[in-house]
Amino acid sequence: MLTFKIAAILIIAAAGILGGLLTLRPSFDRAHPGNLNIGNAFAGGVFLGAGFLHMLPDGLDNFSSLNLAGDYPYGLLTAALGFILIMMIDKGLSGHDAAQKVKESNNFPAILFLVLAIHSIIAGMSLGLEQGFLSGLVILIAIVAHKGSAAFALGLNMVNAQCAPSLIRRTIMFFACMTPLGIVLGSVVSGLEDGRTSVMFEAVFDTLAAGTFLYIATLEIIAELFEDHTQKTTKLISILLGFALMATIAIWT
Repeated sequence: MLTFKIAAILIIAAAGILGGLLTLRPSFDRAHPGNLNIGNAFAGGVFLGAGFLHMLPDGLDNFSSLNLAGDYPYGLLTAALGFILIMMIDKGLSGHDAAQKVKESNNFPAILFLVLAIHSIIAGMSLGLEQGFLSGLVILIAIVAHKGSAAFALGLNMVNAQCAPSLIRRTIMFFACMTPLGIVLGSVVSGLEDGRTSVMFEAVFDTLAAGTFLYIATLEIIAELFEDHTQKTTKLISILLGFALMATIAIWT
């Protein structure tokens, strides 16, 4: 798994850097975002499938194996907390009434970076704690499917906020390191702890990541995609294809 995790770090970092720096290309045409929307729709389906069919069930299984006192749904509570955490950061910092104004201000890239960075670290830790190759591959596919488009969205918002190109490059490089940082942290925890403690960490971060995946998929990707009424059928098919990919992989995991 060490080789796999090193490869995952390089792939994820490359996806983030390429996606973010693409917005600095002078020839980039922001007037035709159709292909990006289709790619985002596919990523949304992947995130939805990874959250519902892989990370949440794995986390619940780990919580079940811990034999905690009582029948309280600890796994579902943790997933809900992951969902709420990202929601509070995303919506709470700007406030409902001021959301549009914030998106149009120079503050929005900083808020977007914070949301994406925290989500990236949680997802990375979940991958770092993973011991099985196929389960790790599922998380890697989900992360890579979204990392480039997330970095692209961050870079584009910084461009629109008229940030200096040097600041955009540094921010994108820093953001690209967030998921690898999570992978390293998760791997360190996994290596230091054995038995029950390791299972607890994996259970918590699998369910936390599931909650953040479901938030990003539904409220950040899918909901925003359908605010634009063009290519609705194509977007829906892309979402279903991404979900179907995760459902198919679930046969072997």
